Amino acid sequence: MYSTTTTTVVRLKHRRLCDVRSQLQHQSSRTLASWNGDNVRSSSSKATIVTKDNSFRDRFFHSNNNTLQQSKFARFKSTLKPSSFSTSTIVANKDNKEQDDAANVQSQESSYILDFGLPKLIPEWRKMFSTETLFTDISAGLTVGCIAVPLSLAIAVASGVPPEVGLVTAAVSGVAGGLMGGTTLAVTGPAAAISLLVVGAVEQHGMEALPFITLACGGMQLASGVTRLGVVAKLVPVSVIAGFTTGVGTLILTGQIPKALGMATPAGLNPLEVLQFVGEHVSTINPSSAALALGTSAGMFLLPKIHTKIPSALLAVGGATLATHGLGLDVALIGAIPSGLEAFQFGLPLLPAVDSLPSLAATTFLIYSMTSVESLLSCAALEKMKKTSYKYSPDQELVGQGLANMGSALFMGMPVTSVIARSGLNLRLNAATRLPALVQAGFVFGSVVFFSDNIAMIPMPALSGMLITTGMSMLNPAEFKHCYAVQKMDALPFATTVAGMVSMGLAEGIGIGCATAMALSYQQASMAPGSTTMLPPLSSTMMNVTPVPSVHHALLPESALTNEATHVTSFTDANGEKFLLDADKSSVLQLDGPINFVSMFAIDNMVRDLHAQMSSATAEAEAPANDERFVVVDMEKVTNLEFTGMEELATRLIEVADANEGVTIQMVNCNDAVNNAMDQCDPKQEIQRFATLTAAATATTTTV
Repeated sequence: MYSTTTTTVVRLKHRRLCDVRSQLQHQSSRTLASWNGDNVRSSSSKATIVTKDNSFRDRFFHSNNNTLQQSKFARFKSTLKPSSFSTSTIVANKDNKEQDDAANVQSQESSYILDFGLPKLIPEWRKMFSTETLFTDISAGLTVGCIAVPLSLAIAVASGVPPEVGLVTAAVSGVAGGLMGGTTLAVTGPAAAISLLVVGAVEQHGMEALPFITLACGGMQLASGVTRLGVVAKLVPVSVIAGFTTGVGTLILTGQIPKALGMATPAGLNPLEVLQFVGEHVSTINPSSAALALGTSAGMFLLPKIHTKIPSALLAVGGATLATHGLGLDVALIGAIPSGLEAFQFGLPLLPAVDSLPSLAATTFLIYSMTSVESLLSCAALEKMKKTSYKYSPDQELVGQGLANMGSALFMGMPVTSVIARSGLNLRLNAATRLPALVQAGFVFGSVVFFSDNIAMIPMPALSGMLITTGMSMLNPAEFKHCYAVQKMDALPFATTVAGMVSMGLAEGIGIGCATAMALSYQQASMAPGSTTMLPPLSSTMMNVTPVPSVHHALLPESALTNEATHVTSFTDANGEKFLLDADKSSVLQLDGPINFVSMFAIDNMVRDLHAQMSSATAEAEAPANDERFVVVDMEKVTNLEFTGMEELATRLIEVADANEGVTIQMVNCNDAVNNAMDQCDPKQEIQRFATLTAAATATTTTV
């Protein structure tokens, strides 16, 4: 037992190494508000601390005959400087039970997903049969299916594979991706953004190698998801992904224009050469073909403006088909495709020759990288549009996409991703469960089995018109707008990616874009803030997370206390003003250095630690699990911002709040650059932002 004066200072080596709980004899509910230590008068009453060897759960503050006043605690100011007042220091260690619990939580968080996430997915599957949502989900699935059939045909044509391959792929992968994916409303199938990667693979290795590439890609995705390496797929900067999307849109657009006009272009032409070829052969244009393509493209563009739920692709292609046969137009048709179940040829992919493995491995890794990133971006965007009871998991999404690709390969299919266009339509149709993904897959399956003769009558210019509309929509991706708003220099990796893809090839363009982004990130992270002076090599070029260790924890003067004394932390800002933080309710993190795409691992580790802390605190706390708690992130020492890193930071912090009831995320010391970046990454302002400490303290007061 120790006797102290009005203030006792406790130095802690780690914020979670000590769980000290203090009370007065007469307890009441805590009040969290702003408090300035300079405005509180000290008291001469004595304080008593009681500690035990392996527990800090007992009362350690006791006062006699003290006059209790209303307590106002400020929320935050994190510095690593020790408090200026100190009379005694106690180094506290966490008890063994707390260490074991935290270790168990961390172990569960970092363990492999050997069960493929089934324990969490089975309740999701049961919801598909709820009578409250059954009709809406079936209706949404049928509408998405009406879009999936013509789009899958068009993407197959753009990918250089037979049309039926696109339909079979959509039918098979839609089931696996819908059931096993990492988000509820996503729809899996062939994607326009990946079509040119498939073209390159087929041209280089042949059609017979495509199932093996798809199988290997799915195997790598499954392994990445099971081992929780979803964060690795996020290392590609969003500016490069935006450049890739624009590059693919450019190549699709220029590749389909000659086909829409009824021309046959030589192979191997770049976009400029294609346009030159079209200009030189204007006299060979087929007016009927051009009219069908233009009408289909116009229909896809205008019909959604009438009503967002209209299946524009089906109506546009259906109208073009009726016009072709009703008017007897002389244009190319899709032609006969396998009918019935003959289209679904089950078999194991053929193993490639040994001498082709190096180039095949490079192609497979490129497709694996881009399909994984495309899926994760689509699902993250979908989660922001509408939150569901199932929390989005990038690792589970890779498991689902891996199984979808492997299933596609077993039916001689092509690589797939989560497709944002079809998923977004599913959301707008008020889908609530995973059932629409299965219904649309069933619709595609039924189209192949029962309507193959009708599909064979679709004119090829109509599919070209669809692809032209798709390519045009990809020229100005929303991701680039966000990147440019946060950091103007992101236009450089975007432009180099597009230029490299158009002039040299897909792989070369992506490589050049990633190298440019890496060099730009290192150059900006190495600059001293506010100057043109380079910092020492490898200095402050990585983001660091500091959980405010080695600070002084002080007991409030008794005259400042209400009916209960609480364990608080004293911080001092740059102006020397002292503020107090309720350490029992808060986790304080200070970010130091640049936040960019290289910060993914630091952010992932930070969030894992937060989940472990919240779970441990909930298990041990005397208060209920939904008792208000705070995670405070100090942005004062952040030197540079990039959209990829900031979006990941915002998304993962919101994930912590969603997964732990009663947790509020606050971001303090937000300057104009931070606020601007957060406007792009967190438009709903789910994370509270404060420019100054006083603002944070005031906001905290209002939440009590």
